[in-house]
Amino acid sequence: MFEQNVGDGANLFVTIVAVIIGFVAAIGYLDFTKNSKKPGEDKH
Repeated sequence: MFEQNVGDGANLFVTIVAVIIGFVAAIGYLDFTKNSKKPGEDKH
């Protein structure tokens, strides 16, 4: 289907994209949990 070097590049690209999406999701989740506290609590 692909030549091997193209496959390696595609796998590396998919891995990098997956890691970036993971970081964005983690940061978004932490921001969501930080901002979803009760209004009386002070936010840092």
